Amino acid sequence: MTLDDARPVYPLLVRIARELAEDAKAGRRGTWVTYDDLCRRCGEELGIKESPRTVFARRLRPIQAACVEQEKPDLSSLIIQKPKRSDSGELLRPSAVWWELYVSRGEAESEDVRFWFDRYKVARDHGDWPDEPFF
Repeated sequence: MTLDDARPVYPLLVRIARELAEDAKAGRRGTWVTYDDLCRRCGEELGIKESPRTVFARRLRPIQAACVEQEKPDLSSLIIQKPKRSDSGELLRPSAVWWELYVSRGEAESEDVRFWFDRYKVARDHGDWPDEPFF
Protein backbone atom coordinates (compact mmCIF):
# COMPACT_ATOMS: atom_id res chain seq x y z
CA MET A 1 0.00 0.00 0.00
CA THR A 2 2.39 2.64 -1.22
CA LEU A 3 2.28 5.51 -3.61
CA ASP A 4 4.24 3.32 -6.03
CA ASP A 5 1.19 1.02 -6.21
CA ALA A 6 -1.05 4.03 -6.83
CA ARG A 7 0.97 5.92 -9.45
CA PRO A 8 -0.04 3.77 -12.46
CA VAL A 9 -3.75 4.19 -11.57
CA TYR A 10 -3.63 7.98 -11.17
CA PRO A 11 -3.79 8.79 -14.93
CA LEU A 12 -6.75 6.42 -15.28
CA LEU A 13 -8.59 8.24 -12.49
CA VAL A 14 -7.85 11.57 -14.18
CA ARG A 15 -9.34 10.21 -17.43
CA ILE A 16 -12.39 9.01 -15.52
CA ALA A 17 -12.78 12.45 -13.90
CA ARG A 18 -12.57 14.12 -17.30
CA GLU A 19 -15.08 11.70 -18.83
CA LEU A 20 -17.53 12.28 -15.99
CA ALA A 21 -17.05 16.06 -16.17
CA GLU A 22 -17.63 16.07 -19.91
CA ASP A 23 -20.88 14.15 -19.47
CA ALA A 24 -22.01 16.55 -16.74
CA LYS A 25 -21.17 19.65 -18.80
CA ALA A 26 -22.99 18.24 -21.82
CA GLY A 27 -26.05 17.52 -19.70
CA ARG A 28 -25.74 13.80 -20.30
CA ARG A 29 -26.47 11.47 -17.50
CA GLY A 30 -23.03 10.08 -16.81
CA THR A 31 -22.46 6.53 -15.88
CA TRP A 32 -21.31 5.68 -12.40
CA VAL A 33 -17.93 4.00 -12.17
CA THR A 34 -17.95 1.05 -9.79
CA TYR A 35 -15.04 -0.77 -8.19
CA ASP A 36 -15.71 -3.60 -10.67
CA ASP A 37 -15.48 -1.10 -13.55
CA LEU A 38 -12.23 0.30 -12.19
CA CYS A 39 -10.72 -3.18 -11.88
CA ARG A 40 -11.78 -4.02 -15.44
CA ARG A 41 -10.26 -0.79 -16.76
CA CYS A 42 -7.07 -1.34 -14.75
CA GLY A 43 -6.73 -4.70 -16.48
CA GLU A 44 -7.67 -3.54 -19.98
CA GLU A 45 -5.91 -0.17 -20.02
CA LEU A 46 -3.02 -0.67 -17.60
CA GLY A 47 -2.40 -4.41 -17.54
CA ILE A 48 -2.91 -4.37 -13.76
CA LYS A 49 -4.96 -7.20 -12.30
CA GLU A 50 -6.90 -6.09 -9.27
CA SER A 51 -10.02 -7.22 -7.45
CA PRO A 52 -12.81 -5.03 -6.09
CA ARG A 53 -11.88 -6.25 -2.59
CA THR A 54 -8.29 -5.01 -2.80
CA VAL A 55 -8.36 -2.10 -5.24
CA PHE A 56 -9.17 0.48 -2.58
CA ALA A 57 -6.44 -0.59 -0.18
CA ARG A 58 -3.73 -1.03 -2.81
CA ARG A 59 -4.56 1.66 -5.36
CA LEU A 60 -7.12 4.16 -4.10
CA ARG A 61 -6.24 4.66 -0.42
CA PRO A 62 -2.75 6.02 -1.22
CA ILE A 63 -4.27 8.35 -3.83
CA GLN A 64 -6.95 9.47 -1.38
CA ALA A 65 -4.34 10.21 1.30
CA ALA A 66 -2.13 12.11 -1.17
CA CYS A 67 -5.08 14.16 -2.44
CA VAL A 68 -6.18 15.13 1.05
CA GLU A 69 -2.62 15.83 2.21
CA GLN A 70 -1.92 18.01 -0.85
CA GLU A 71 -5.34 19.73 -0.52
CA LYS A 72 -6.51 18.42 -3.88
CA PRO A 73 -9.95 16.97 -4.61
CA ASP A 74 -10.24 13.31 -3.64
CA LEU A 75 -10.02 11.28 -6.86
CA SER A 76 -10.99 8.11 -4.99
CA SER A 77 -14.46 9.57 -4.44
CA LEU A 78 -15.23 8.99 -8.14
CA ILE A 79 -15.50 5.24 -7.62
CA ILE A 80 -18.66 3.77 -6.07
CA GLN A 81 -19.94 0.46 -4.83
CA LYS A 82 -22.39 -1.32 -7.05
CA PRO A 83 -25.67 0.55 -6.74
CA LYS A 84 -28.05 -1.24 -4.40
CA ARG A 85 -31.79 -1.18 -4.81
CA SER A 86 -34.12 -0.21 -2.01
CA ASP A 87 -37.54 1.35 -1.64
CA SER A 88 -35.99 4.76 -2.37
CA GLY A 89 -34.22 3.64 -5.56
CA GLU A 90 -30.51 3.37 -6.14
CA LEU A 91 -28.21 4.01 -3.22
CA LEU A 92 -24.94 5.41 -4.47
CA ARG A 93 -21.90 5.65 -2.24
CA PRO A 94 -18.27 4.67 -2.04
CA SER A 95 -17.05 1.60 -0.18
CA ALA A 96 -17.20 1.58 3.59
CA VAL A 97 -13.42 2.05 3.86
CA TRP A 98 -13.56 5.31 1.85
CA TRP A 99 -14.99 7.08 4.89
CA GLU A 100 -12.19 6.06 7.30
CA LEU A 101 -9.85 8.96 6.50
CA TYR A 102 -12.57 11.58 6.89
CA VAL A 103 -14.02 10.03 10.05
CA SER A 104 -10.58 9.80 11.66
CA ARG A 105 -9.98 13.49 10.86
CA GLY A 106 -13.39 14.43 12.31
CA GLU A 107 -14.59 15.81 8.97
CA ALA A 108 -17.53 13.48 8.44
CA GLU A 109 -19.53 10.64 9.86
CA SER A 110 -19.47 7.29 8.15
CA GLU A 111 -22.10 6.91 5.42
CA ASP A 112 -22.73 10.69 5.14
CA VAL A 113 -23.73 10.46 1.49
CA ARG A 114 -24.07 14.22 1.07
CA PHE A 115 -20.45 14.68 2.26
CA TRP A 116 -19.26 12.03 -0.22
CA PHE A 117 -21.31 13.46 -3.11
CA ASP A 118 -19.84 16.91 -2.52
CA ARG A 119 -16.34 15.36 -2.74
CA TYR A 120 -17.39 13.44 -5.86
CA LYS A 121 -18.54 16.60 -7.66
CA VAL A 122 -15.42 18.57 -6.73
CA ALA A 123 -13.14 15.77 -7.98
CA ARG A 124 -15.20 15.31 -11.15
CA ASP A 125 -15.28 19.00 -11.98
CA HIS A 126 -11.71 19.89 -11.04
CA GLY A 127 -10.26 21.16 -14.30
CA ASP A 128 -6.63 21.30 -13.25
CA TRP A 129 -5.58 17.67 -12.91
CA PRO A 130 -2.00 17.16 -14.06
CA ASP A 131 -1.60 14.21 -16.40
CA GLU A 132 1.25 12.80 -14.32
CA PRO A 133 0.89 12.00 -10.62
CA PHE A 134 1.43 14.99 -8.34
CA PHE A 135 2.64 12.75 -5.52
